[in-house]
Amino acid sequence: MKRSIITLLLVLFALGQVQAQKIYSTKAAKVRFIAVDDKDIDATNTKAVSRLETNGNISFIMLMKDFSFEMDLMQKHFNEEYVESDKFPRGIFNGQITNIKSVNFAKDGSYPIIVNGNMQVHGVNKAIQTNGVIVISFGIGGVLIKMVADQVDVEVVANYQ
Repeated sequence: MKRSIITLLLVLFALGQVQAQKIYSTKAAKVRFIAVDDKDIDATNTKAVSRLETNGNISFIMLMKDFSFEMDLMQKHFNEEYVESDKFPRGIFNGQITNIKSVNFAKDGSYPIIVNGNMQVHGVNKAIQTNGVIVISFGIGGVLIKMVADQVDVEVVANYQ
């Protein structure tokens, strides 16, 4: 009888932990990149879809054709020759915030984060590690995350609901 009660309590505790998992999402994350060797190449995509889970899982997916440039010719060259958007239509990032336990999702504040993951662009996978900040602000109705890659000039800003 004692063993059954202990087992039941452990199962209920485990279910409570699973149910406590919160998922934030957005369909309007902003991804911006600037070519390291050519500052004239500056593009922004404001239609990236992203998910952030309170266990630290984070993902982004975007259509490469949604990147916009100031000059139409650069956008055409980017889509046709550089990323071959028709052949490789999506950019994908799947990762983990390694220090997610330092983020208090119930309290307003700025929390430095470390993100490890895998980025896939043009059919090529690349391991990424970068720093960022999660800003919890209930006044804006969600979670704001900013990540800036160290070796590539890429900036990601997402306001999660």
